[in-house]
Amino acid sequence: MTDKIKKKLLIIDGNSILNRAYYGIRRLTAPDGTPTNAVYGFLNILFKYLEDEKPDYAGVAFDLKAPTFRHKMFAEYKANRKPAPDDFIVQIPLIKEVLKAMDFKCVELEGYEADDIIGTVSRICDGSGVSCSILTGDKDDLQLASGNTVVKLVITRMGNTSTTSYDAAAVYEKFGVTPEEYIDVKGLMGDTSDNIPGVKGVGEKTAFSLIKKYKSIEKIYENLDGADITKSVRTKLMNDKDMAFMSKTLATIDRSVPIDFDFEDYRYDSPDRTKLAEIFGRLNFKSFLKKLDLFGSGQETVPEISAESISVSSDGALGIIDGSAELYYYFNAAAGALAFSPDGNALYSCGADEDILKRVFEDENIKKIGYDIKSDIITLDKMGIGYEGLGFDVLIAAYINDPSRTKYDIDILCFDILGKSLNRKGMEKEGQLSMDAEDTPGDAETLAAIAGLKRYFENDLKANGQERLYYEIELPLIKVLADMQITGMYVDRGELEAFGENLKQRINALTAEIYEYAGEEFNINSPKQLGHILFEKLSLPHGKKTKSGYSTNIEVLNKLSGSHPIIDDIIEYRTVTKLNSTYVDSLISLVSPSTGRIHSSFNQTVTATGRISSTEPNMQNIPVRTELGREIRKMFAAQGDDKILIDADYSQIELRVLADISDDVNMCEAFRNNIDIHRQTASQVFGVPLESVDSTMRFRAKAVNFGIVYGIGAFSLANDIKVSRKEAEQYINQYLMHYKGVDNYMKNIVEKAKRDGYVTTLYGRRRYLPELKASNKITAAFGERVARNAPIQGTAADIIKIAMVNVYSRLRREGLRSKLILQVHDELIVEAPVSEREAAEKIVREEMENAAKLKVPLIVDLNSGRSWYDTK
Repeated sequence: MTDKIKKKLLIIDGNSILNRAYYGIRRLTAPDGTPTNAVYGFLNILFKYLEDEKPDYAGVAFDLKAPTFRHKMFAEYKANRKPAPDDFIVQIPLIKEVLKAMDFKCVELEGYEADDIIGTVSRICDGSGVSCSILTGDKDDLQLASGNTVVKLVITRMGNTSTTSYDAAAVYEKFGVTPEEYIDVKGLMGDTSDNIPGVKGVGEKTAFSLIKKYKSIEKIYENLDGADITKSVRTKLMNDKDMAFMSKTLATIDRSVPIDFDFEDYRYDSPDRTKLAEIFGRLNFKSFLKKLDLFGSGQETVPEISAESISVSSDGALGIIDGSAELYYYFNAAAGALAFSPDGNALYSCGADEDILKRVFEDENIKKIGYDIKSDIITLDKMGIGYEGLGFDVLIAAYINDPSRTKYDIDILCFDILGKSLNRKGMEKEGQLSMDAEDTPGDAETLAAIAGLKRYFENDLKANGQERLYYEIELPLIKVLADMQITGMYVDRGELEAFGENLKQRINALTAEIYEYAGEEFNINSPKQLGHILFEKLSLPHGKKTKSGYSTNIEVLNKLSGSHPIIDDIIEYRTVTKLNSTYVDSLISLVSPSTGRIHSSFNQTVTATGRISSTEPNMQNIPVRTELGREIRKMFAAQGDDKILIDADYSQIELRVLADISDDVNMCEAFRNNIDIHRQTASQVFGVPLESVDSTMRFRAKAVNFGIVYGIGAFSLANDIKVSRKEAEQYINQYLMHYKGVDNYMKNIVEKAKRDGYVTTLYGRRRYLPELKASNKITAAFGERVARNAPIQGTAADIIKIAMVNVYSRLRREGLRSKLILQVHDELIVEAPVSEREAAEKIVREEMENAAKLKVPLIVDLNSGRSWYDTK
């Protein structure tokens, strides 16, 4: 006889997960401008765990604004927290509205926090034989882990969510203490996020060490004379005994909250499908409408794409393909299959053997129509097969259609654009909403979707005047990016590892020096402990002590530089540790063993501005501001002594675009006459002759120039250039008075955006701005800033893409072995044989400077050298 399967309950920390989603997912808005990123992210996380856990019961606990029993005990509890952003607050009632429609139990109780409700629910589960999973972003809940309760800690970054699960054993394995003892650790070390004070001077390391030895705060105070408690720690403990016990109480989750509880209330088997369909439609959550199969629930019924292909042999396929001017295709490399159609109507399929693949993809006279062609090019390259004859990529067309989309999956596009489902059927179980998608679309259905999407986007591009943008810029760019990704950039791994070792040695040396200056060991990375050392023990000048302690951010440290040797050591320590962990270690792991190169993934459909991004690694984040950071660029080099790197960087391209778009007389004249635009701005803003402009004036004028481009206000400018807000306002006013064309552009473009609902680049790229309709002033102001900047930044992105296509094509056309290998911001890098240096430099300069015909000249700064560092 088998044991009865335990039922499961999922309890979610509503505020915590909503907060994680808000900060982890880029800004999203509904058609009316309402912010939705937190709600969207929350639901994605929720659906994932409903799929994974398939709980029998589920609920969400929320905090309320009212003070809790902890505030009554300690008035400063959580007093250091900044007010939540307005565009986060408006999403709290939204998520509750969705959860209510989904028939989810939402629990909140005045005087208690969500953690206390969660703790109470988990206690009831522990005593009822129901297993409990807690979904949270708050480590405080680790104290609730047990053999029956698993705490799932969620982290969301850039839209990607990861989770670490902890039962009691996992907590002990990770931290060396039990869940119950974890409370005592918090009591000793405190918690800056909740403003729990703990024992002053006792940090994480000491707290864990003491609890591992004595098991509880009570036992520590019973053994204060123990030989392993140092005199310094003993004194701290004695001085803050009351605070230690109070902090433990503050950190302890109350598991006896007076809530009415019935497991049946936590079933979610009676969703209001009509209401959900209305909400998701209002918020433009079309993917959720499809995921939950809500069509027909207040929405039109959406049919599935139904398609069948005729299976043919390789010879039969070749016979059909011969003479075709274009070919719709879907290449399923994993299955070794190719679905194709000469006209998008009659569908065929065959095995993807080498002969058929070469015949299809290496013939430039057959224009291929597919989805995510860059991935196909890279896959085929690994098979030794080339790709010629780019015809149409529906993925790129979808990006041009709406660059603010978060996902461009073909099934989502099929649903959003064609109003049809790609045969993914959500199965319902016991009346509950299901997120299962067991049936994946077949190759024939996918090919039919490609054909339908191509027809739609082809008409859309024509109607919106975006054919040049698509066919002359974005489509040919696919091959350029694929080739850059395949080629990669050489990294001297040995030098990088040696550099990393030097950094580690320097970290150790700095740590020792800092400890010596401090007179004790402490956690240098703890702002609380560092503040104690600097401002209490060493008595260095400091600002007002806040409820969370002293600020030790870089601005504070820079002001203290030179006042004590420890300050410069700490500044350097922070720089070096970040370099080592963020760049050196991660870069080493990404070097290909077979090529010795880093093959970054270049993304064409990620940014709303039109700029290219890269991942694994993000090459745009390679340090450049500090000399030590720039050292990393020495590791990026030409591969072989017979090669060099050529680096070409547009000079002030966004300001030149602004001059063109605004047709500002003064700005255009400066660029045409090769006058330093920052010196001219300084001259006009400060009312001095050009020759009298000093470096400080030029620095401030440069900040104003670029600040205007990005729409910053006086407050931000004042912080950037360290002047008063009044002075910053004067600089902006003087600037706009002298650059009247720019002033008129900034006013007119916002009004035009409000009328049209979008702005465009010089090449027709659109940025839709629903934020301008928002009732929330912060959201609307954001929309106005984007309206001013998007045409400038987007046009600059278009121009460098044109340059990339032209450089790549000309290098190939002229038979050079030189290769375009990297694009970062406004910069292109070519790896060239030394023998081709002059020819390659000529091509790069000419193609970049002639990429666009503006009212002002485009200028390129070009240098070459053995490494990326040498080119600067």
